This record gives sequence, C-alpha cells and structure tokens, in this order.
Amino acid sequence: MKHGLKLAVAALSTAGVLAACGASNEEANKDEKVVTVGTEATYPPFTYKEKGKLTGYDIDVMNEVAKRAGYKIEYKAMDFKGLIPALDSKRIDVIANQMGITDERKEKYAFSDAYTVSGSTIIVNNKTNDIKTLDDLKGKTVGSTQGSLYAKTAEEAGAKVKYYKGANQVLKDLEAGRVDAAMNDRLFVLTELKKAGYKVKAVGETFDKNESGLMMAKNSKYAEDFNKALAEMQKDGTLADIGKKYFNEDISK
Repeated sequence: MKHGLKLAVAALSTAGVLAACGASNEEANKDEKVVTVGTEATYPPFTYKEKGKLTGYDIDVMNEVAKRAGYKIEYKAMDFKGLIPALDSKRIDVIANQMGITDERKEKYAFSDAYTVSGSTIIVNNKTNDIKTLDDLKGKTVGSTQGSLYAKTAEEAGAKVKYYKGANQVLKDLEAGRVDAAMNDRLFVLTELKKAGYKVKAVGETFDKNESGLMMAKNSKYAEDFNKALAEMQKDGTLADIGKKYFNEDISK
C-alpha cells in the first residue's frame, strides 16, 4: 500500500462503501420498490392493531396508495413522539398517522395531497361544566400526546400541557381528574370516544379545520407517485369508500 496508485484505488473503494452505507432509506428502497412507513398503531380508528394485525383508516389508505404506485410496504410501529425523529434519521421514509399539514411542517418536510379533512374538539370530564371553548382553557391543565399539534394549541390558549404516550392515557387521567381537558380530532370523538367508555364528553364547536397527509422528507421521490395514486382513489371513489368503512362518511374532502 506504499504506492500512490494503490492508495488512490483504496480511497476510491472506501468512498464507494461509505457512500453506499450513507444512502438514505428512500434512495435504497426506491430501487427495490419498498417504502418504510412509520405509524403509531395505537390510535383507532386511524391506525391500530386488531387481533395482532395492523389496520385502520390511514393503514387502508397507505396500503392502497402503495399498491397503485407499485411499492411494497414495511411498517414500523412506534410512539407518536418518535415518528418525526425516525423520519429525520431516515429510519423510515413516510409517516402514515394523521399528520396535520401545517405551514411550519412544510418548511422542513414534504406532504402528499390531503386524504383527511377534519377539525378539533375539546374533551372534558363528564362533571366539568366550565369549559366549552379555547378561551376557557386559560390557566387549566390540558393532557396531550407528545409531538401533537394539540399541545401547541393548548399553550396558545394559555393552558399548561401535561404530556402522555397515547390518547388512552390522556383519557384515563381526564376521567380521574388529573387534567382539566384534552383535545382530539372530531372523527376520533365521533367513533372511538363512545367505544372507550371513559366518563368524558366532547364540548363546544369544532375548531381549527385541518388536513392530514402522508409526511415525507423534503423533496421526497415518493410524493409524485403517491399523489397520482391518491388522485385516482379520489376520482374512482376508493377514498370515499375507505372513509365510510370507518366513519360512515367521506372524510377526504
């Protein structure tokens, strides 16, 4: 290895290995037509496990999008707070978990076209009668999952935020009186809140109309393929059918 030529060849070989090792999941998976998707798997009816099988509205949408775009999916289930860090570190390529499309997030990430249009609702203990609007949250303690946009909304309303791993933990403490209120998607309230059986209720009007999409790294190669599939699903009624399966209505527009 004393000769300059051998050193140069060795350096080029090493660089090639390092470049291959440093390639993102997206670059490697694009060639293999595999996409690694992160999801919470504990947020029914959007993403959850039933008899050990991953299912839900977001999962059905993601599966159909991947099928039409010609991708195989590898799902990775994790806490909600870990989804964006996993995307940042390229351990996953896409997040399918009711990720709200916001201007702040769009500065750093790419989104597919929206496949959910909804809004937010305040949830309180059945015995609570003094909270009905965001203004009523000032000085109160609001339970929220880590990384949720609801935490920011609560703070802007003047509330103190207490963080939890999942929605069920929030509702348990709300029922027990350890927090004053919580917030969640109106679709979650319509479908899962009654099933959960907690002594809590939704109050006030729906606020903060929001859209959710598949979240990816900036300039992701997947966005074009996914949007084409979503447009086809919107046109042929598949998105509407998936919505009706879980909510009895089309929630895609």
